[in-house]
Amino acid sequence: MRIADFLFANFLPQQRATIAFQAGIADHLGAFIRQIWPNGRVLIVAQPRYREYCERKLIAELRAQGVDAPYCLCLEQPGVTPLQQIQESLSDGVLEKLSAIFSLGDNILFKYVREQSSIVGIPCGALLDEFADPHVFDAIAENIPFASAIFFDIDAIAERLKGRTDDAICALETELYSLKADMLAINSFNKPVNKILLDAVEQSAPDRSLAKYAPDEDSLAQLAESYSWFAISCRIFHEMQETSFETVADYVRAAADMPTFTHTQHARLLAQVFDAALEIESLEIDPDACASRQPPKEILTRTLQQTLLEDGVNFAWLRRAEANYSDRIAMRNELNSVLLNWDEFCAHLRAIADVMRAIAADDPAADDLDPALKNAWIHAARFAPKHSYLKLFADMGIVESSLYL
Repeated sequence: MRIADFLFANFLPQQRATIAFQAGIADHLGAFIRQIWPNGRVLIVAQPRYREYCERKLIAELRAQGVDAPYCLCLEQPGVTPLQQIQESLSDGVLEKLSAIFSLGDNILFKYVREQSSIVGIPCGALLDEFADPHVFDAIAENIPFASAIFFDIDAIAERLKGRTDDAICALETELYSLKADMLAINSFNKPVNKILLDAVEQSAPDRSLAKYAPDEDSLAQLAESYSWFAISCRIFHEMQETSFETVADYVRAAADMPTFTHTQHARLLAQVFDAALEIESLEIDPDACASRQPPKEILTRTLQQTLLEDGVNFAWLRRAEANYSDRIAMRNELNSVLLNWDEFCAHLRAIADVMRAIAADDPAADDLDPALKNAWIHAARFAPKHSYLKLFADMGIVESSLYL
């Protein structure tokens, strides 16, 4: 199924998106924009790598075809965010008769464009020079279910990858199979998983054989499409909660002086945690014992504050812990539900653990797990969403014990 058809069928039928993955797309971008927004103004927002293209070709072409195209070049300026630069460009009556905002650049710039589009309630689109991030297909406003147009500049993506797709494939697989583990956890709690989520996840799996060859236009377009399907999967999943992997990634970014970790490092850790869970028989799970280890809420809050202080993370994270808190009675009841579904959960988790080991094996130079990585997962688990595998394994005592014992 094509992505545009999937979006049309499952979100808001009155809206239809234009999605394209191709090299040389910049040569036709003006025609696409004019076709999608033939009337009114389209604010063009660009990063420096697209400056010459916008100023010498795109804007002149749009104006020649009757499309008013005000322009905002987003430069790195101390104390000035891209959103502020976009808002400044909308002064002097530019907002009047504005049909859309269109960005040329990376996912971060498109995030700010979506934010501004949400504020003013108008459509938006993007030419992305990298693969889609998990929020590319998020809703823009109440009556705008997703961006009107997303084009992937395969030429620019090829420049970023420098002839290698193995890291990009490992990254996608790690996050995709971690998401699948979250879906298994939700099922084990007897919570329903949206059927369309299963369809999107099935389309997200990348072709591992692509990593063995120098990427060409077709293989890059195929990988860009897999990333886009994963972004759609995340959009659907986010209607319930954040993923376990996103929780850890957010925690690492929020921490002071925390090193960055590769996806193969994360995959190696996950394989170890999953293997530890698979060694547990259902009869060995004691919901009462697990619940008894949960401290009272006031004591838990003080413990979490100390954890955040140690890692240099903002206390705003306490709100996550508050939202995901389960008292001892609730935890006992939830683990009793998991106990009844444990064998089925493990049967599917085993295949995911195998994939994680395969991903980790792609890094032959890897050493033992970095202690900072272990601590990141252990600490982030204390803020993990309800019904995620990360919170489940933390409540069962699997995360810390599998990494340190």
